[in-house]
Amino acid sequence: MLVSPCSNVVRGPVPTALPLQHNASCTWSLCDGKSFSHVVGSVRSMVLSEAKEHCVKLGRLCRGVTCEAASNCSAMTGHQVLNQSATSYTKLCVFFGDETFKSSTLHAASQDVPSSDVAIVVLAHNRKNDLSICLDSLLRLPDAKLFQVYVSLDDDSAYSEMQEAVINISGHYGQEIGVWFVKPRAVNFAVDNGEQQKWFKTSTGKIAHHYWSAFERVFMKQQHDAAIFLEEDLVVAPDFLALFRSTAWVLAEDPSVWCVSAWNDGGFAFAVSDQCRLFRTTYFPGLGFLLQRKVWIRLREEWPSAPTMGWDYWMRTAFRRADKECIIPEVPRSRHESRKGSSIVTRKQVEYFELMALSQQSSSCDGTRPCNHFGNIDYLLKDTYEFWMHSALHKAERMTGSSHLFQSGQECTSEAINLGHLATPEDCAALVGLGECSEYFGFARQYPYWGCRCCRFGKKIGKEHPGKAWSIYRASLTGDPGKTYVFPYTFENYMSIAPSFGLQPEGMANLVPPDVRAEHYGLVVGKHLTSQAVVLLVDKRSPKPYLPVDEQLSPDPRLMPMAGAKGQSCDEVCQQRRMSCSAEQLHFLNNCINMTAHFGCKFCAHQSGAELPAYVADDFEPTVGQCLVTFISQLQCNTKHPSTRRLCPCMAQTA
Repeated sequence: MLVSPCSNVVRGPVPTALPLQHNASCTWSLCDGKSFSHVVGSVRSMVLSEAKEHCVKLGRLCRGVTCEAASNCSAMTGHQVLNQSATSYTKLCVFFGDETFKSSTLHAASQDVPSSDVAIVVLAHNRKNDLSICLDSLLRLPDAKLFQVYVSLDDDSAYSEMQEAVINISGHYGQEIGVWFVKPRAVNFAVDNGEQQKWFKTSTGKIAHHYWSAFERVFMKQQHDAAIFLEEDLVVAPDFLALFRSTAWVLAEDPSVWCVSAWNDGGFAFAVSDQCRLFRTTYFPGLGFLLQRKVWIRLREEWPSAPTMGWDYWMRTAFRRADKECIIPEVPRSRHESRKGSSIVTRKQVEYFELMALSQQSSSCDGTRPCNHFGNIDYLLKDTYEFWMHSALHKAERMTGSSHLFQSGQECTSEAINLGHLATPEDCAALVGLGECSEYFGFARQYPYWGCRCCRFGKKIGKEHPGKAWSIYRASLTGDPGKTYVFPYTFENYMSIAPSFGLQPEGMANLVPPDVRAEHYGLVVGKHLTSQAVVLLVDKRSPKPYLPVDEQLSPDPRLMPMAGAKGQSCDEVCQQRRMSCSAEQLHFLNNCINMTAHFGCKFCAHQSGAELPAYVADDFEPTVGQCLVTFISQLQCNTKHPSTRRLCPCMAQTA
């Protein structure tokens, strides 16, 4: 009998259906030249195998094992520090249910995905080997035969060899796979301007057209009720299809959910562990997702001719404009496998995606009965999920560090990283201690906007600061792995603090756009890497009242949104009205709803640039007629573009 790895009892504080009795599957990541900062458990030296066993028994108290020699190993915790004579093994564990646990089938599980007409579409270009690996990982799943599978090709020169790969895999598994070809986007010279025609020929333009065509083909021509979309460079987990089958009833009952995705942008192996936990996110993830036909019928009317930042970023704006969400797993069920692609071009980017986890949990679902792989997931319904989030935040402690003044009037001799604008040394102390960042940091109490500067490990700690404004502090180990904490943030400092909470690999900040991913109205679930405690990071500008009033950043009552003329900066727009522009208040205008209200635009898309948000007025621009918002750019009042009209946050000047 197939047994669900998850229970029908939901527990928290971050909701999960992981049974109280559960197993852990642990692997170890080798790192030469680094140690952990604190011994935990037994202080005696052990051989490596014994130290690993001891570390696993300690659970979340132990972060890994450090060895000075083959027989001189210890279970460790805390932050990683440079130590050329040491070798460390970071413990990476995922949790799943006890094999003896037999969960009963929920009535909601009768809403299984295959009960309706659901397809799987693999979008492919010219990577024959990648396509074969992708299809092999998919068709080996026991319930793959419940779905009609298609491969959509868009490269005429590679069509024959790609079709051959499909035929070979189809024959091996005895499952029919439909193949169709997407022609290049036809140019309408009466509508498409010159810049749009150029954009259609770019990789981003071709991929956007391919997705548009795949959506149109499977939903409008083939008339499928829903479809799961993959790309040729993805491999899927053993319980990939179980994810969609188990969550189908949520999409049927909750109109606020528009998709389910196998991908989690924050699903790094060193930070995630619960294979039973699912989240809601307002950030469309892509990379192995299910979309319903009724959703596409609405989206297709808003799709612009040129979503210049990519189809996926456009989907993110469309989902937020409609206030819809996706369901994602804590541990990803899909993964990039290719070493090259339109968004993976460097070795560092390959390393980034290699750090992502992939579930190894066997599927508990077959084709003979409804699928209930994730146990009781009632907590994913909108109102219930909000109740869980508010309850968790109410019970959570504020994540602050412990620090003491070490050297007054000193600054770091060598800085490892600026952790951003933080209010107090205690907030800084909670973040230091990763990589080359030692437990010492510089902070200027009179000028907190200078940032929290951690001193580089192994260097002379401080030097005299001419203005005596800086002081050096020393942080102590903070956080209890058995507790849940809350840490407020702003968009401006998110990328600086994300590595400390397992939401961004250290040293890889510029490999992906700097937006806040896998978030639920600004709330992100992370793990404090120095203590292994769960942390709820909350945007101070969240539209939800997740934080106490005194910690929230809200629209100023004096804020007056003003639409500027073409080519004007917001400083100029506001000064014309004897008012001033507030860059902080720009964040509250940076959304499709406000932009549409002021400019009446049918199309709204994501873009990068300090002059955003803005409406594109010039008809020679590829984005003409679009309202543009941004998820990644720092917003400014003094910037402008000759082709756009800005929406500006004007404030009455105080006397």
